[in-house]
Amino acid sequence: MEQSVLFSVAPDYYRSAVAELRRSLPVRKILRVGEDAGVVRLDAGGQAEVAQAAIAGDLRFVRHLAAVDEDVKTAQLDDLDAEGVADWAADVVLDELDTGDEVSLHVWDSGEVPWAPGKIRRPLLEVLMDNGIRVVTSGAEQTVSLCVGTERTTVGLGSSGLGLCDWAGGRIRLAKRKEQVSRAELKLEELFGFIGAPTGRVAVDLGASPGGWSRILRTHGFERVYAVDPADLDERVLADDEIHHHRTTAGEFLDHYQGEPVDLIVNDMRMVPHMTAVTMVDAADILRPGGQVVVTFKLGTSNPVKQTDESLETLAAAYDPTFIRQLQHNRHELTVVATRR
Repeated sequence: MEQSVLFSVAPDYYRSAVAELRRSLPVRKILRVGEDAGVVRLDAGGQAEVAQAAIAGDLRFVRHLAAVDEDVKTAQLDDLDAEGVADWAADVVLDELDTGDEVSLHVWDSGEVPWAPGKIRRPLLEVLMDNGIRVVTSGAEQTVSLCVGTERTTVGLGSSGLGLCDWAGGRIRLAKRKEQVSRAELKLEELFGFIGAPTGRVAVDLGASPGGWSRILRTHGFERVYAVDPADLDERVLADDEIHHHRTTAGEFLDHYQGEPVDLIVNDMRMVPHMTAVTMVDAADILRPGGQVVVTFKLGTSNPVKQTDESLETLAAAYDPTFIRQLQHNRHELTVVATRR
């Protein structure tokens, strides 16, 4: 039986996501929803199978998934106002819900569309509540997802646990804090929201400047952080006596390190993915067995799937990847978490 699943991506990596879907799953058809979303129709399986492929690291460019019970060309809804679109969506999902059920509600758009998501969400919320459905912001076992795209509009009711992310479209928004020293901190905070914060005493931050990742590691309980970068660190970071700035390159630091094995190495350096992977294999010598690495592969838009495949193959000489995904706060990047064998 053919089943459909909505997926979201970074707009520049839509084709990469499609390529990975086609090589990993029994795809019947893929249809564009909008600039950052599509619908994949499978010959067998559904959202659970797509989610498992993403969790296993086969779908690195898919950010978010949602069930699709019905999808139409957006042009077919042109005669409706926002309340009409909400009524159409409610008619689809209410058949699957019982009075007293609890759901999260995701309403979002992909590209420029005639209706603002907020204008649709409110009447849809009211219809659901009028029918005895309890709607919560997050944490429900089921999610009603409505995506209005420039080309197609989809609606469905599915398992929240199979969505990869409990934010509409995977679009996580983290607030900037006064103590923040770099935008890069948001990447690490988003990642920890998925996998939990790593634990340990000693960490190394390669390419640390201006020190945001080092600061985050200290807030999550690491007692000592070696911040490695020839460039300066923010004065607020240097004020922490347990962040030790080594004004040198990653290679020099790794060659001369003689301390105890470390628990975690993070790397957000600007270098091509293959060289990043080589550096991390070298870094395995100072990492305890079972220790973790967090690394961003800086991708271009020229065959990013091949770049990723080759870099992960290099990384596999010392590590077992446990998480691979293009996060909302990644730009032309991929975040990888791996454990040293």
